[in-house]
Amino acid sequence: MTSGRQVPATPRLAVLAGTPQLVCAARSLGISTVFVHDASEPAPPVAAEADTALAADLADTEALHAALAPLHAEHPFGRVLSLTERGLLPTAALAERLGLPGNSLHTVRLLQDKQRMRELLNARGIGPVHTAAPRDAADLAAFCRTTDGPVVLKPTAGTGSQAVFKVADAQAAEEAWRAFEAAGGTQPLAEEYLDGPEISVESFSHDGKHTVLAVTDKLVGPAFVETGHTQPSALPAPVLAEVTDLVHAFLDAVGLVEGPAHTEVKVTAKGPRVLESHNRIGGDKIRELLRRAYDLDVVTLTAACPFGLLSAPTAPPVPRRGAAIRFLTPPPGKVEHITLPDTTGTTAEIHLDVAVGDPVHRVRASRDRAGYVIADGPDAAEAARICEELASRVRIGTSG
Repeated sequence: MTSGRQVPATPRLAVLAGTPQLVCAARSLGISTVFVHDASEPAPPVAAEADTALAADLADTEALHAALAPLHAEHPFGRVLSLTERGLLPTAALAERLGLPGNSLHTVRLLQDKQRMRELLNARGIGPVHTAAPRDAADLAAFCRTTDGPVVLKPTAGTGSQAVFKVADAQAAEEAWRAFEAAGGTQPLAEEYLDGPEISVESFSHDGKHTVLAVTDKLVGPAFVETGHTQPSALPAPVLAEVTDLVHAFLDAVGLVEGPAHTEVKVTAKGPRVLESHNRIGGDKIRELLRRAYDLDVVTLTAACPFGLLSAPTAPPVPRRGAAIRFLTPPPGKVEHITLPDTTGTTAEIHLDVAVGDPVHRVRASRDRAGYVIADGPDAAEAARICEELASRVRIGTSG
C-alpha cells in the first residue's frame, strides 16, 4: 500500500471513462467499482458491468468532485483510475481533490504536453533532442535551417499519429505548415528528425519503482502511422539495456509513481531517444500482445496492485512466445468486396473495421486503417511471419 488510509474490507475503485477490461478485472478481484462516463454521451455498455454508474462532465473537475465526493464519504475509494487517454487528466485532477494516492496532475500534464516534456528532458540531459515551437511557416523554415536534416512537425498534445509531418527542408516548410493546419493540427512542435528503428516500451510502476515489461518492435508507414508491432523486440541486448536505462530515467524525471506506461522511443546512432509517453497501456492491441507473448494481464495488475491484491513485477518477465499484429491498409476508395483467409486451427484473429460499401481513406492517422491480423508463434520472428502471411491474403477490394 502507498497510503496510510484504512481501506475498507471491500476495496472500492472509481473508473473514469474506463475500458470494459478495467471494470471487469476489478470485479473479478472483488473490488467494488463506480464507473463515470461523460454526461454528453450515452452510457456505454461497460456501465452495466459496474456496481454503480453515473454521468458527469469529465472536463469539469468541480462537477466530478461534486458527483463523487458523497460516494467517497460513504465508502472511500482506494483509487481513481483510467486507462483511456481522455480519462487520464480528469483522473489525476479528481484524485488530488479527494486526497487519494496516484500519479499527480503535474505528471499527467507533462506526459500530455510534448513540448514541456521535451524541455524537461533536454534540461536534464536525458536523450536531448533539438526542438522548437514555431508560430508560423517562417518559424518552421528557420528551424529547418538550424538542423542538419529533416524535421518533424506535430501537435504538442496529439495522439494517434494525427497531423504529424516530416519536413524535408526549409523549402518544404510552407507546404508542411498548410498540411498540418488542414489536418487539424494545433500547438505545433518541431523537432529534429530522429533516424533509426522505432520501438515502444511497456512498463509498470509501483511506489515510484519502474519495471520494463516488454519492448515492442514497430513498423511505421510514411505518415508516421503504425502498420505493425512485434514482441519481444529483436534488438541486441546491449541496446535494450540502454533503452531500459533511458525509460527508467525518463519516468523518474516526469514523476510517475504507479501503474502502466507506454513510452515510444527511437533508437538513433547517438543512442535511444524518447518520442512521447502516456501513463496507460499502449493502444493497437499491445495489451493483447503482452498476454500472448508474456502471459501478462496488465489491466488486472493496474486494478490489483494499489490494493495489495497482487504484487507488482520487480523484474522484466521472460517471454513464453512471440506475438505480432499487422494492420490492413488497402488502397483508398469504396469497399467493393472482401475475402478473408481461413484461420481455423490457428491462434490468429482477423478483425475488420470496414464492410462492403464503406469508404477507405488514405492513411493519415491510426483511425484510417481498415483492420488488423494478430497472431502468436513460438518466437517473435515466426509470429511476424504468420501474421504477415495471413495479412497478405486478406483481400479488401476498393474502387476510386
